[in-house]
Amino acid sequence: MQWAQYYLDNYATVAKAVEAAKTIPFQIETLVLPNGFPTLIHMSIADTSGDSAVIEYIDGKAKVYHDKRFTVMTNEPTYDKQIENLKQYRTFGGDKPLPGERTPTDRFVRAAYYAENLPKPANRDEGAAYTFSVIRNVSVPFGKPDPKKPNVSSTIFRTVQDLTGGRYYFESTYAPNVVWIDITKLDFSKGLPETELKVEKEILKLSGDVTDKLEKAKPFVFGMNKR
Repeated sequence: MQWAQYYLDNYATVAKAVEAAKTIPFQIETLVLPNGFPTLIHMSIADTSGDSAVIEYIDGKAKVYHDKRFTVMTNEPTYDKQIENLKQYRTFGGDKPLPGERTPTDRFVRAAYYAENLPKPANRDEGAAYTFSVIRNVSVPFGKPDPKKPNVSSTIFRTVQDLTGGRYYFESTYAPNVVWIDITKLDFSKGLPETELKVEKEILKLSGDVTDKLEKAKPFVFGMNKR
């Protein structure tokens, strides 16, 4: 989470964040799931120009995929393997039909296919709805966990970001409603306090535009160790 927050605080564009990934010696610690299953560390970033990138750390080194085409990402495997696997399926050069498993690899293929074939939205509301239709399709439903696949777990929330219109949509899988914040209505003047919305506690009471429900919050504090 500190990695994502650092990028948000310091870089206004994808290009600047990508340059930082190549030049600043970040140290990213891998999360280990139950049964000792290590996770990949990667992040997808985008900006208002439509630029996007996927950055992942392999053996402690940053591997960057920087292109407007790279708009889909799932947990695993490494991104080069995801791209190579995608070529086996219809629309991407192969002849295989869409896969239906809940594995990250299969969900990557479905997400790429449906995102590629979305119609052009007439307005921002349609754009958000179309995007939610894709992400819901590739979400993992609630169900009994598979101890042999600790990397496959139920989806607990979904978000959609309207980068050009300035809206952030949030949907919890524990509630039937969607809420959003209109970023264009927020005041980012220097000296004003940070604010937050405690959706995990209030989601069942909220619906639609919740911009006016933000409350004062303590600033995010980075931890730092010197060696």
